[in-house]
Amino acid sequence: MSSVLEEIKPETADLISEQAKAQRLSVDEYLNDLLSSAQASRSRPMSLAEIDQILNELSEGTGGLPPLPGNFSREDIYFDHD
Repeated sequence: MSSVLEEIKPETADLISEQAKAQRLSVDEYLNDLLSSAQASRSRPMSLAEIDQILNELSEGTGGLPPLPGNFSREDIYFDHD
C-alpha cells in the first residue's frame, strides 16, 4: 500500500485534502465517494435531461460571444498543424 502513496505527488495530495476538507469529509471518505460516483456514472447512461443540464452549465456566460463566421472550417482551428 505504501508504494501507491509514494506515487502521489505532494501537490495532488494537498488538493485532495483541500477538497475533502471543503466537503467536511476525511480524505478516505472523499476518495471513496469519488470512486463510487465514477463507478455509478460508468454503469448507467446519462439521461437527456442530465446531458441538457451539463450543456447548459457549459454554456453559461457565453451569451455575449459573437457567432462564428459562415465560412468557419476545421482549417481555421488547425491552421498551424501539419
